[in-house]
Amino acid sequence: MKNDKYFKKCIAFGRATEGLRADFQEQMRELQQDIGFEYVRFHGIFHDDMAVYDEDENGNPVYWFGYVDKLIDFLLSVHIRPFLELAFMPIQLATVPNTTFWWKANGCPPTDYQKWHDLVRATILHLTERYGEEELKTWYFEIWNEPNLDSFFRGTQQEYFRLYTVTAEAVKSVCPEYKVGGPSTSGADFRDGLGYLKEFIRYVSENHLPVDFFCAHPYPTCWALDGDGSERMGYIGKDICLQFLDNIRSIVDGSPYPDAEIMLTEWNSSPSPRDLVHDTPFMASFLLYNYTQNYGKVDSLGYWTFTDIFEENGPGRSPFHGGFGLINVDNVKKPSYWAFWMLNQLGEEILEVGEDHVVARSGDNYQVIVWNYCYYTDEFADGDRSKLTETRREEIFQNKELTVDLSLELQGTYDQTVYTLDEDTSAYHNWLKLGAPQYPTADQVEIMQETSRPKTEHSTVQSFHIRPTLRPHEVKCYILNKR
Repeated sequence: MKNDKYFKKCIAFGRATEGLRADFQEQMRELQQDIGFEYVRFHGIFHDDMAVYDEDENGNPVYWFGYVDKLIDFLLSVHIRPFLELAFMPIQLATVPNTTFWWKANGCPPTDYQKWHDLVRATILHLTERYGEEELKTWYFEIWNEPNLDSFFRGTQQEYFRLYTVTAEAVKSVCPEYKVGGPSTSGADFRDGLGYLKEFIRYVSENHLPVDFFCAHPYPTCWALDGDGSERMGYIGKDICLQFLDNIRSIVDGSPYPDAEIMLTEWNSSPSPRDLVHDTPFMASFLLYNYTQNYGKVDSLGYWTFTDIFEENGPGRSPFHGGFGLINVDNVKKPSYWAFWMLNQLGEEILEVGEDHVVARSGDNYQVIVWNYCYYTDEFADGDRSKLTETRREEIFQNKELTVDLSLELQGTYDQTVYTLDEDTSAYHNWLKLGAPQYPTADQVEIMQETSRPKTEHSTVQSFHIRPTLRPHEVKCYILNKR
């Protein structure tokens, strides 16, 4: 099976202005050097802190794209393209202000659809003039974010459909080949059998509207939102991502748009930016299991997000506050980061996928990853979060060791490198060893950065038969390069 590397088609961050920060840009440079994602998605390109939209004393639109240019110039400089979410509403066009987030996003229909159309068209025209039509043909223009949730869209389904119609027309009026898509629904729609998506498909088909890709957010929890990570969030099941992706694949294949891409633009173990699970070694095995089990089903499963420099609920008050990121605010890489790095080591051909391993090849070279994916206890999965605290996070997982037995037939001599992720290499656990400081010193940050990397062993081999016994969440990656 060809390795399509769909796991790195799209990554995400919080909102547009965060991408102008120096520490953010440092992290993204490292991310791109180590892994190299193709696209990045984010909120708030039209939020007022980007200063794109204003009106003069007569109510005439005034546009300014200075911050947008700085952001996109940077993204392209590190070889990542924007997956441009066209949202949220500027305050002067908002029917309902301050519907969500610490930074006061306006999730609502516009007061004037013509002004909204003109804003979108002016933006796309500007980007075309600056970056060229051929470049923008490679971008994606996602129309809104999670309109099935009230905090993100204070309007009806029909109002979203109208917004989609007007926005798609504005984009396509600049170039018919630019890619537009929706409805960007939350995990609630997956739990409801994708009813919103089905209605969207019916609407766009009956009205002969363009859809180049479908997007949605398959979070595996029972609640769409849990800002502080303390509600009875609940987890649907270990294999729910597989079921969700099979379902959306089936719906798109049977629709009038079977050739449309399926770009899932948000996904994580939960939708909470304060879920303490996100910092733990569990995330590495969670990612490896879910990405390897879903080859060939969708075009992207975009991880939300790459960094803890993220302010939907305001700044995190602790270095390991349960943020979504692969990297924390001090530029310390979590186990989830290294899971992506390991996936990126896999060659172009996937030879074998199991529940606890994947084997790949690139020419005469082989790559093997094995993991012990210990799922949540029944109590925690059912919503009992009493055993999850800032400094105690192990008791919520099943505690079992796993022995993996694998062999490869090698011809010749190979240089073998083994990378190991375990509790000793966990950024969160290394922070605990330092006394869990709320404000780490520069020296403490350096210690965490140095110790929170995979252990590395080198050897020369002429045969490959492994039988490691893995502790909970432990991961091993074997790279075999022929001499």
